[in-house]
Amino acid sequence: AVPQFMMKHYGLRNQAVQTFFRTVLPVPLFAFLGAFNVMIVRGEEFENGIEVFDANGNVVGVSQKVGLKAVGETAVSRALLIGTTAAVPNLLISFIQRRRFIQRSPLVLAPLRHIATAFVLGLMIPVSFSLFPHVGKVQKANLEEEFQTDTQLYYHRGL
Repeated sequence: AVPQFMMKHYGLRNQAVQTFFRTVLPVPLFAFLGAFNVMIVRGEEFENGIEVFDANGNVVGVSQKVGLKAVGETAVSRALLIGTTAAVPNLLISFIQRRRFIQRSPLVLAPLRHIATAFVLGLMIPVSFSLFPHVGKVQKANLEEEFQTDTQLYYHRGL
């Protein structure tokens, strides 16, 4: 909606500018909005922190620094998921549009776009979830002073 609004509001009629606003600009915009969504939804963990625990699973306390790290990692993985899912089908469709078969029957583009989007999303979900470990180790230097112990501490990143 934002790229279409900007094109109409500023009267952008140049074909190259319209192509940029319709195909290139939405990809980073979607990725940013996906990461922003994670930050808003998990805002409580972002502000208050998350539990850190030792190797036996005993909760040691709540760390705000680890909460920031966990939410940031989740935001990056979500941005990668959404950005790739938006970019690859657009690139594929722009490549396919140059083919003679598609020029004769352009109604095939919509189903191809939907199939490509579903396929890329299906492939990217496991990649996005495995980008960072679900149970992460915490470096002692990255923790608050109250957690400076000799034991290794861990946290659950979440999805």
